[in-house]
Amino acid sequence: MNRFASTSILLALLSAHGPALACWAPPQRQLMSVDEQVALATDVAVAQVVSAVPGEMSTVDYTFVVRERLAGPARPLFTVAGGPHRDGDVERDFDHHADPAFWRRGGGRTMNGSDCVIRPTFEVGATYLVFAAPPFTWRSFERIDAADDRWLAWVRTALREGRKAD
Repeated sequence: MNRFASTSILLALLSAHGPALACWAPPQRQLMSVDEQVALATDVAVAQVVSAVPGEMSTVDYTFVVRERLAGPARPLFTVAGGPHRDGDVERDFDHHADPAFWRRGGGRTMNGSDCVIRPTFEVGATYLVFAAPPFTWRSFERIDAADDRWLAWVRTALREGRKAD
């Protein structure tokens, strides 16, 4: 088989799976800096997941009760559509967000799917720092397991000070 035929077959196979291979790289907006993310934040809360109900098209509607409102509308509950949480899934909190890997570009626990959409998963009963309004990043839905969590402390301070992106 010549090189042209091999390339044509490969391209035909890739085009047959178009939507599954649509996201070659995460959108840059999902990888923004922590400064930019906080500067754009309009709806942020520390909240606990109280229920997970199957939604449309394999999604799960997670309902949260707000424990602390950091920015945005005063509401006691909100819902986030996400992916299914599976028993045994390990939710990394980056050593209470002290791990340098979390703070680098692209850090965070929730990556996009092959269609470039972020579908976070949550554990019922657990607490999260939730950026509930777009733009969503890999850091928009971080699990908080400690009162002295570094990401939580940083976001609280940045929002209070009204920091703007550089």
